[in-house]
Amino acid sequence: MTEELEAFEDAVIAEAPPGAVVVGASISPDGRYGVALTLLPSARDYPMDDLFERVGDRWVDAGGGSGTGISWSSLSEDGSNGVLRYGDEAPLGAAKAWVAYEGQEVEVPVHHGHFLFVAWDTDYHEDPRLVRFE
Repeated sequence: MTEELEAFEDAVIAEAPPGAVVVGASISPDGRYGVALTLLPSARDYPMDDLFERVGDRWVDAGGGSGTGISWSSLSEDGSNGVLRYGDEAPLGAAKAWVAYEGQEVEVPVHHGHFLFVAWDTDYHEDPRLVRFE
């Protein structure tokens, strides 16, 4: 994990309810946005899917998604480009999920029994699809 991603996850946890854990996180290629899927174990692993925008040296909440399932947020002025998130539960013992999107299969780590797939700079013209767990 890069220092930048680790610092982002720390910022997410600092703003989350006490006891929350990060399942997955990603920072946009330009470094302006970040997304995170967190779980709140004290609320029966309630999932929270949040989009953040970097403002100076801080991360500011810029909205949320569905928690798990598929979420897309526009990041362009004309609404044609954005970030796609797909998160869900994984079977007990799974270490990674494979997700198909735009003709590619992507390996995604499983943490705390959940996974998060993120696609930046996409127009979201197809749903990502879970292929398998390992």
